[in-house]
Amino acid sequence: MTVVLTIARSQLLMLRNDPWFLVVMFAMPLAVMPLFATTMGLSLNASGFADADGAEQVVPGQTVLFGFFVANSAAFAVFREHGWKTWDRLRASAATSRQLLAGYALPWTFIHTVYQLALFAAGVAVLGLRFDGGSPVAVALVIVAYAACLNALMLLATATLRTVQQVGAVSNVGAMVLGGLGGALVPLEQLPGWARAVAPLTPPYWAMRGHRAVFLEAGGVVDVLGSVAVLLAAAAVFGGLAATRFRLDETKEFFA
Repeated sequence: MTVVLTIARSQLLMLRNDPWFLVVMFAMPLAVMPLFATTMGLSLNASGFADADGAEQVVPGQTVLFGFFVANSAAFAVFREHGWKTWDRLRASAATSRQLLAGYALPWTFIHTVYQLALFAAGVAVLGLRFDGGSPVAVALVIVAYAACLNALMLLATATLRTVQQVGAVSNVGAMVLGGLGGALVPLEQLPGWARAVAPLTPPYWAMRGHRAVFLEAGGVVDVLGSVAVLLAAAAVFGGLAATRFRLDETKEFFA
């Protein structure tokens, strides 16, 4: 456990010394949200949510979408160790592969959780996002589960792929394709039939389903438990596969 906490602490210290990545990742969705709020409001109205103003879609949607880029940081941190030639020092320690993975997963899952909470808080302050009877605790549960799921997915990509560019491609494609299929870009009802059919195979679908239950249907904790359970189960599967596949002696290629 000491090894895990040491690695986690180093990740938090590096982020504290250079926070600009998170600043940009916070500013970008916050700038996009007002641009599409009115359009998304009309889409939700057409889907039967007469009182919706669009914040119910764009705030969780952009948060879910940009979550892929933040989750990629856990993978980037592993490849950075190879680029800095410090990976061999970690290998020489008593740490196991699972401890090393946990050391990168824990801080970035925490950071990803705080990131999502900050965007929702900004959505409330800037766009007037309302709970209208929905439970803030339910939203928090979905946020934590989604952070765990995406970070586990990106660590699986780290364990499987060889170069940081490949992992970046997975993150980018995941954001656009999986986010789009999951209803992060437009309400699920507006997607083609084939997209709605495959949407449940994506983590963003379950995150958006949980958030919609709260903001559009005044749902509580019980109403999001299904989404949370699926996300946590997926996190366990991705994390287990990553731990099984990850090899300390594999060479990872940072930027050439």
